[in-house]
Amino acid sequence: MLVAVTGASGHIGNVVCRRSLAEGHRVRALVRDDKRALAGLNVDLVQGDVLELSDLLRLCEGCDAVVHCAAIISVDPDPAGRVFHTNTQGALNVHAAAMACGVRRMVYISSVHAVTELPHELPYDETRPYKTAADGPYDLSKATAEQQLLALVDNVGPEVVVLRPSAALGPFDTKPSKLGAALIDLYRGKVPVVPAGGYDLVDVRDVARSVVAAITHGRNGEVYLLSGKYCTLVELARTIERVTGRRMPGRVLSFGVLTFLLPLVRAWAWFTRSAPSFTKGAIDALRKGHPRMDSTKAQRELGHSSRPLEESVRDFYTWQKEAGTIT
Repeated sequence: MLVAVTGASGHIGNVVCRRSLAEGHRVRALVRDDKRALAGLNVDLVQGDVLELSDLLRLCEGCDAVVHCAAIISVDPDPAGRVFHTNTQGALNVHAAAMACGVRRMVYISSVHAVTELPHELPYDETRPYKTAADGPYDLSKATAEQQLLALVDNVGPEVVVLRPSAALGPFDTKPSKLGAALIDLYRGKVPVVPAGGYDLVDVRDVARSVVAAITHGRNGEVYLLSGKYCTLVELARTIERVTGRRMPGRVLSFGVLTFLLPLVRAWAWFTRSAPSFTKGAIDALRKGHPRMDSTKAQRELGHSSRPLEESVRDFYTWQKEAGTIT
């Protein structure tokens, strides 16, 4: 098949391109300016933006399926509305272009952030309630985009399959992603302490395999959770220590201390004109991260599985060394 991929220069996007090629599909990739992640791949590059319908029409023309990976990922406030507008209108634009071009299926890469994590006592699967405006702009944008696309399923147009990956890590993290940047900082000794809490981590290659499987095996109008294994940041630090031989921080900061330090972190970021080392959104994500995400549905219907965390961490650092990012 000819598969179109938006956000193809991102971490999940470029690995989806690689997996699609490995399974014999042809790939047309939408990129903006940074094409490094696709260097050497036999893909048809289309330069454009998901907010420009004309660019998406060029992308989708003659395609059998489109995988919409493009999004602005953020745990920060969104006073200008850029995150919400890009993530919701972009998804609608891709659907409109797919409909106009006769694309059979749209696979939408959402996020576990689209739905509520609490309470932890209840199962975490595809039936969780959607986030609201009280949960932050990125979470709301993913929840809204999902609902908008699923509401279009009954209309004449492409089939829609929604996938919710948890936090993806692994090789081919070129830019790098926010998680990848944190792993590099830990390796370089730039993180003196480890925050409390944790999150569900899944290998990006396992996500990509399930994404490509969803093109042919996902059911129209269905949502699939692509989770891996919950890991506290302390456990992650110890795994990094075993894999790399680098000494990791031993002190753990509680959520109370992290919250107390927020004003100082914001002030320092403003003074140095740099991004804050952590935000309220980041603290909330670690505090609320559900320890038992259930991907049974994706395992059954898409063949989803998740490799050991140590393998993902080792391959991440091996790839970064080969890329010259770290030594």
